[in-house]
Amino acid sequence: MFKKGLYFILFGLLFLLSGCFEIIEEVSLNDDGSGQVTLTLNLSRSKTKINSIMLLDSVNNYKVPSESEIEKHFAGIVNTIENTNGVSDVSNTINLTEFIFTLSCNFENVEALNTVISNFSSKEEAKRIQDHKHFSFDKTNQTFTRSYHYDIAKEIKNTKMEDRKIFETASITSIYRFNKSIISSKNLAAKISGSKKAIMLKVSAQDIIKNKKSIKNQIKLQQ
Repeated sequence: MFKKGLYFILFGLLFLLSGCFEIIEEVSLNDDGSGQVTLTLNLSRSKTKINSIMLLDSVNNYKVPSESEIEKHFAGIVNTIENTNGVSDVSNTINLTEFIFTLSCNFENVEALNTVISNFSSKEEAKRIQDHKHFSFDKTNQTFTRSYHYDIAKEIKNTKMEDRKIFETASITSIYRFNKSIISSKNLAAKISGSKKAIMLKVSAQDIIKNKKSIKNQIKLQQ
């Protein structure tokens, strides 16, 4: 997941060269399972290094993309999501000064949400997301589940030593909001807000790799 930048796979080169980035996953879920998702890739802490790299043709045998190439790749992902069943109001921003990328959209159900997420993965991983469902929502039991099916440690063994520096300071933050109060959370590292209607979890790539923490969670809502 982190090897390919999780959702922003086409910007993997920037990850490999920057060594410091954060992915933020925000989901606001309605009672009927519809909702809104915002995905953010924040490379701002590495902008000085990235700007220097962008002046080069290649680094570590990787071709350095131009700003226009980055915009074109991102536009392709946005176009695919705009044509996804069950998805509407797609919007995006690209800040190539701070190197922050965001994409937001509404989804009719969690199946559509899973399809949106799969668009930022390889074909193999996209199929895995559809088969295992990264997100699920049991309306009867009012249970929202965030799953995870990647073996990062195994993936890292297949990368070059110099490319592994990406994981030293990388992190993923998930924020989930609901209309109903949260009764319980299986992931003890997640923090429930004072209102009981939002929950946040921030995990470093290193902790996931070493199996110290997980982004998996099962959140029980008030009936």
